[in-house]
Amino acid sequence: MRSAPSTTDSELFSALRQGQSSALDALFRRHYVDLCRVALRLLNDEAAAEDVVQVVFTKLWTRRDTLPAHIPAVGPYLRRSVRNRSLNYLRDRSRLPLDDGELPDLPSDPSLQPGAALEAEELQRRLHQAIDRLPERCRLVFVMAKVEEMSHQEIAAGLNISVKTVENQMTRAYKFLRQWLAFILFLIVQNA
Repeated sequence: MRSAPSTTDSELFSALRQGQSSALDALFRRHYVDLCRVALRLLNDEAAAEDVVQVVFTKLWTRRDTLPAHIPAVGPYLRRSVRNRSLNYLRDRSRLPLDDGELPDLPSDPSLQPGAALEAEELQRRLHQAIDRLPERCRLVFVMAKVEEMSHQEIAAGLNISVKTVENQMTRAYKFLRQWLAFILFLIVQNA
């Protein structure tokens, strides 16, 4: 089965269930990059993210006979599979820190260009840098909540922590990000 642009994900998923490897290939090509982004946000490790996505597709093929007969939306199903596999990866590798870690110092990066126009792309880049500077568990909780749009209950269940711990981590992340962005804006205003 050659995948034409008009072939839907649901049709491909159905063909996969029937053992058509070309359907798996088409789904892989369609979703691989986006699924790698999902895993990368959670794992912060490009090679591990790619491995997780490949494992998800391998399991799709090996378990094709037991896949659900009808999935309303294949994309979200694959995203959830990658998210769950990423959480399993963190758990199995003991990479999920048990302590809260210390919040990093506010940036004192001399490469910040005084007086430079604050464009949306630059702000986005700096925001991602700030998120990456959060302690690992705090970063993971923040990404799961704001990027993956998971509820506090889903995060708590996925990470095997309490909802209160999720709320505390979100509070810490917001506090740091507010301070960090205020610092950046202060530098820009000072040098304008």
